[in-house]
Amino acid sequence: LTAAANCREHFYKITVYADRDGTLRGIDCEALVDSGAYSSYPFSACLEAAQVVSILPGPYKMPAYRCRTFSVATNKCPILPYRGVARTGVCFALELMLDLVAVEAGIEPGDVRLRNLPGPEQMPFDNITKKHFDSGDYPEAMRRALKQIDIDGIRARQRKGEDDGRLIGVGLSIYCEQAAHGTSVYSGWGIPMVPGHEQATARLTPDGGLELRIGVHSHGQGMETTMAQVANELLGVDVGKIRVVHGDTAMTPYSTGTWGSRSMVMAGGAVATACQELAERAKKIGAKLLQVDEASVMLVDGEIRGPNGSVTLKEIAHTWYRRPQDLPGDVDPAGLETTSGYKPKRDTGTFSYAAHAVTVAIDPDLGDVEILDYVIVEDGGTLVNPMIVDGQIYGGLAQGIGTALYEEMPFDQAGQPLNTTLADYLLPGPTEVPEPWLDHMETPSPYTQFGVKGIGEGGAIAPPAAIGNAINDALRGLGAEMLHSPMTPKRIVTAILAARDAERPAA
Repeated sequence: LTAAANCREHFYKITVYADRDGTLRGIDCEALVDSGAYSSYPFSACLEAAQVVSILPGPYKMPAYRCRTFSVATNKCPILPYRGVARTGVCFALELMLDLVAVEAGIEPGDVRLRNLPGPEQMPFDNITKKHFDSGDYPEAMRRALKQIDIDGIRARQRKGEDDGRLIGVGLSIYCEQAAHGTSVYSGWGIPMVPGHEQATARLTPDGGLELRIGVHSHGQGMETTMAQVANELLGVDVGKIRVVHGDTAMTPYSTGTWGSRSMVMAGGAVATACQELAERAKKIGAKLLQVDEASVMLVDGEIRGPNGSVTLKEIAHTWYRRPQDLPGDVDPAGLETTSGYKPKRDTGTFSYAAHAVTVAIDPDLGDVEILDYVIVEDGGTLVNPMIVDGQIYGGLAQGIGTALYEEMPFDQAGQPLNTTLADYLLPGPTEVPEPWLDHMETPSPYTQFGVKGIGEGGAIAPPAAIGNAINDALRGLGAEMLHSPMTPKRIVTAILAARDAERPAA
């Protein structure tokens, strides 16, 4: 593990100002980010610290904001982009503070969030750092999460108490994930070589199949399926007859790769534009074969249909490649292969988001935490493949639970790492990761093909904050509080004992 990048060691000194009714008035924050021993090109050591400044306010409305961040060089591993860059720490800091606002105001944490989130009528919404939120209904996501987790039922359960002596708590968090940033955004951060565009090639093959060539590379996201689905939507070619070639610069367009939750927006958009151009070429040839005007034909379910008949894309491909003598002499020689590029209408990216709600039970003697119920209400724009999106969210949740309760890279007083292998570095397993109740809201982005948004990182951002708030809710009656992750049994018991000691009268 010492040969890899380490991330997410953030330290926050944060003050949140609010009215008595929970309306946010401002945030004042100073944040330190451990950036390790050196920079890793092309990302600077300021990668996470610079992000903290711009994303800390999240989707919330507020009139005042001040933040200073410091990127601190240490003798540790360098940082690199890790799922939900900087957002996990930011979400943890802000969402825990919002629960404290609720406690001080004497209102439910969900009500604080509902009071300060922008509604759908305010979209697109620019927050105080000028982040441009493209679309969404953030309050509705929170309302659905609150209903499903059953806040009233949990409060009644807390008042009654558990027969086994465990403490019950409920926690909330909401996050936003900016994805598919444009070139101007990356260049503004001082990061080179990150274009806000992609190219794709679409080619009908002689057997009526389709070949897609994309520069981004799939390493588990299911792009072979989702890119084929985009092509199927536009051309009607059966998904089983679509071959996706990816990540081979000898055959595909050049690309900076698969990261930043950009693939579906950028590469998917490029596939869409290439298929749209290919459809126009097929319509021209189909009209020639049908001997009708091009304006009178349309592409439906893999067929070019005219007033008096139809011809399939397979027949068009066979004629083009195998029987060109059957084509008129004035046919367009461009053929059945096209390469096209795509960039979204704005460089500001897309914003997917989700409301998370979790119920936990804590053994106050042992510090053990059991997740009883987990709710996620996600809005990732138009979903090309909901099953693949679910997989991303499930995997992100597992990572988030690890961040909240298990994963840590401690060092001793001499600066030596203590968790150097996976034998020491704890990870959640199947018994620690519950199956969440998952709901999808689909608010299309106005700036992308089909209204899609990037969604690859969001599942890992919100869980530490939601779980932290649930743990603090459970411990509040004891006067204990957890402000550091991972929230291990040892740290929980230590916090409980410290709270008990503070209550004892001096001898």
